[in-house]
Amino acid sequence: MKLIALFLLVVASYSVNAQCSAPTGLSTTAIFATTATARWDAVSGAVSYDVELKPSSSSSWTPYLTGTSGLQCIFSYGLEPTTSYDWRVRANCSSGSSSYSETQFTTGAIGSCPPPGGLYTSSVTSSTATVNWSPVSGALGYSVIYKPTSSNIWIVATSGTNLTYVTIYSLSAATTYDWRVKTNCSLYEGSDYSVTSQFTTTGTMPTCPGPYDVNTNGNTSGAAAIPLNTDIKGTISPKYDIDHYKFTISSGGSITVSLSTLPANYNLAVLNSSGSQIGISQNSGTKNESVSLTVAAGSYYAKVFPKGTANNATSCYTLRVQTGTASKAATAAPIMENVNPGLSINLFPNPAGDQLNVSVEGVQNKAVIKVYNLMGKLVMQQESSNTLTQVDVSKLTAGFYLVQVNDGSKTTTAKFVKK
Repeated sequence: MKLIALFLLVVASYSVNAQCSAPTGLSTTAIFATTATARWDAVSGAVSYDVELKPSSSSSWTPYLTGTSGLQCIFSYGLEPTTSYDWRVRANCSSGSSSYSETQFTTGAIGSCPPPGGLYTSSVTSSTATVNWSPVSGALGYSVIYKPTSSNIWIVATSGTNLTYVTIYSLSAATTYDWRVKTNCSLYEGSDYSVTSQFTTTGTMPTCPGPYDVNTNGNTSGAAAIPLNTDIKGTISPKYDIDHYKFTISSGGSITVSLSTLPANYNLAVLNSSGSQIGISQNSGTKNESVSLTVAAGSYYAKVFPKGTANNATSCYTLRVQTGTASKAATAAPIMENVNPGLSINLFPNPAGDQLNVSVEGVQNKAVIKVYNLMGKLVMQQESSNTLTQVDVSKLTAGFYLVQVNDGSKTTTAKFVKK
């Protein structure tokens, strides 16, 4: 009898120890109008966690994140502003699942995603500058735009970095620039742009006219080749003068050709390699001109010409061919690749820390998400029926990876960097 009693005591003790404990330490942070981040403490013996969400006014729970090995869940879709929500989480152990632990939060109003503060500029040279700002708690990323103070055309420096600085290149010497930054709080929610900050590059102003405004540029055959993303100075003189400039796009995409600092009524046209007009801007007076196009790789011409007898021998206009997606260098922005026109993928934040968000548009069925390293080895695989899936990449080593998404009929891929 003593042996039986001892055996039963051991079994009972083992059953208690084998139970899967419910998570503790629940908290909700980075609460904005349409997003919030749920966190909990690790449970001993847990292999994964399940998260469910519902409006507090509802009695029905909806699975939000299933089988995650991480300790957080970003609610980045399906939330409404100024609404109370309940969320709960349970642990999954080898012995079974725990009971749920539950808590509540209320989303903010529209506009609760704040722009960054603490703007300052460092490492300013004649052609580059690094703009900096203070972090916003819970921010998904940041977007930065800039322009010469004399221009009304904003240029995108980055549309989704998760850093708190970005270096801007191809600036003009001795020129004052405006810049501003906004917070991306979720895939769908962003702040207004911050207050505008300024910096002035070093060096001396380009000569007027500049070296590219040559005597032979009255037609395309005599046009000088100009660099991209660089201010080109020229004059219209004498009256009826016309200036042509040649530029080359190495990879197709979007470009913006702008004409600013006009001393008189000048117009702007863009020509293809055969000299045929493909874009034109003809504003009145000294208002800036701008032509935005999507072009293929090849040679093009910018044509600056006067309205009537407008001319000025001493004051220069500023011509600039600014690349958008054409000849665009890689940045820390989210990477989207339409490898398949029916299926598009967006990865963020990129570079990623412990968690990578995979947003897929055009998926028809349950999708299989696979992650490969640079050697082509499959390192992770996960199924999802959602348009936005959170993938725990905390166990991956730092480096470049390829994400492949297949819904049974279509496949698309994109790259990301693990920090």
